[in-house]
Amino acid sequence: MAESSQKSILLLHNGRFGQSRKIASVVTGELLEAGIPAEAVELTNATRIDPAAHAGIGFVISVRYGHFARAAYRLIAAHQAWIASVPSLLITVSLTARKPEKRDPATHPYTRKFLRKTGWTPTRVAVVAGAVQYPRYNIFDKTCIRLIMLLTGGETDGTSEIDYTDWNQVRMAAQGYTRSVRARSGNLS
Repeated sequence: MAESSQKSILLLHNGRFGQSRKIASVVTGELLEAGIPAEAVELTNATRIDPAAHAGIGFVISVRYGHFARAAYRLIAAHQAWIASVPSLLITVSLTARKPEKRDPATHPYTRKFLRKTGWTPTRVAVVAGAVQYPRYNIFDKTCIRLIMLLTGGETDGTSEIDYTDWNQVRMAAQGYTRSVRARSGNLS
């Protein structure tokens, strides 16, 4: 965590089964390795942002059945001017991105819809694949995800746990964001 006198990068993560947290941890690690103070915090309905304490913000958010967490919409709306003034990052975590051609933020339908609805233009955007963790799902989630995977040619074995995340892609997105932070906030390192 950053010293109290030094601003840090705030990375908010939201997901149900831990993949977004893992991705946020890798991004935080890349920032810290570059000498940029950063902290990863779970995004919930109770999450509050203190712009005076942060020099930038990132969101690592999973798409659930085509939707992002309402808390993300709320925070972006509440802090739109500040978020527009600092280096910002959006990483969408989506099972559709397990196919490389589905990782383009410009064509990823859920990311495009989210950005259009929020009016936010992040400094950096990436779409990365999540993980299938059937044993962790309740019967509803397991059934829905199996159907989605069946329709999209994915794994439907209800006992499978497959990490589709391209960790090199995550590190590259983090490094690109690190360069943006340095370019806009040279006093962090």
